[in-house]
Amino acid sequence: MRIALFICFCWLLLSCGSEDRRQARIPEIPEPGDTSRNRATLVALTRAINQSSPASAYAKRAALYLSMGKVQEALEDIDEAISRNGNVGSYYLVRAQVLRALQQPGKAFESAQRAEILGVDTPAMYTLLGDLLQQQNQFERAQLYITKALQMAPYEGEAYYFAGLMAAKQGDTTLALKQYQQSLKLKPRYLETYNQLASVYRVKGDLNTALRYNEQGLVYFPENPQLHYRRGLIFHNMGGLDSALVSYQRAAALQPNMFQAYFQAGLVYHYLRNYPLALTNFQRVQQLKPQYPRVDYFIGHSLEQTGQLDAALASYNIAIRLNNLDQEAQVGIWRVQRRKSGRLYDSYMLDRSVVTESDQQPSAPVLDTARVRISTIQPKTRLSTGGDSLRTLKTIGPNK
Repeated sequence: MRIALFICFCWLLLSCGSEDRRQARIPEIPEPGDTSRNRATLVALTRAINQSSPASAYAKRAALYLSMGKVQEALEDIDEAISRNGNVGSYYLVRAQVLRALQQPGKAFESAQRAEILGVDTPAMYTLLGDLLQQQNQFERAQLYITKALQMAPYEGEAYYFAGLMAAKQGDTTLALKQYQQSLKLKPRYLETYNQLASVYRVKGDLNTALRYNEQGLVYFPENPQLHYRRGLIFHNMGGLDSALVSYQRAAALQPNMFQAYFQAGLVYHYLRNYPLALTNFQRVQQLKPQYPRVDYFIGHSLEQTGQLDAALASYNIAIRLNNLDQEAQVGIWRVQRRKSGRLYDSYMLDRSVVTESDQQPSAPVLDTARVRISTIQPKTRLSTGGDSLRTLKTIGPNK
């Protein structure tokens, strides 16, 4: 996507015409990944906006914000640019990219179509249109746009990625892998290809290959939280709980609102019977995503194990209210009530009563990272973990 943004930046420079010539001090957009120039360009664009507020400066700053992951700021700027000059196709292309990042494919598609009407005719735009349609499961229409993009640019790696994503969504894993690998060959710096390849191989049970693609992605994107989180899932499935925990913690450090990382870290601590740390992680999930599936049950059990019976009972009751079929929460209420009544209590049963392996798949949450909200392939079955036979634990929750 970074290359597509750069192409869009170039289009912005060409399309602004006389307005740009009048605003000679408006800087050009730096190449993707040039963080030092990004900061300097942002300062210069802001200065130009404060001095004369040209539409082109707002549009360029919007594109720059998007490349930096500041999506809301990008939306504000591109809306302002369009309000000042609504006849520039490249502005609508930027808005389509911003709306895609905000997970609004319908509105993004309308903006992309407006860009096409106003004369934008690039492989990046047709790839974008294909992506937006496949997000809405309109695969036939999406394929037409992807095909057009590849006719214009046979080496467009991102187009092969979306072709693979459509194949995966329609159940053709073999074709999906072929398209992903072609995408990776043509565009080795495209993050989502690494994520998808690692996910497919993890679901297939080929954990070593999944780990290899994850490691390749980290070479290019060492600070990407999604790659670290998915690395944790791979280690988790392998039974390497210590390594999984390190990866989850790294992901959470890079993206403090990533509730999935806290949840999986909580599962690891819970399995290892480190209930205070498990409780800390589960409570963080609850702060970030109050009705996240099963979190109230695990909070309840962690509280129960640390002797906080009243609080445990309250959490179990919340879990039952959210899902009256949660049998583990029902058993938890029974245990706590028996314990509070002073009846004989089997501490061994308390420790062993938790089923940490569940076939329940919660619905996938919305990610806050830029472009990480491309739908990923969900496993149809649960994977047993290998490795240490004394520590077999399955991940629960989103496996993206």
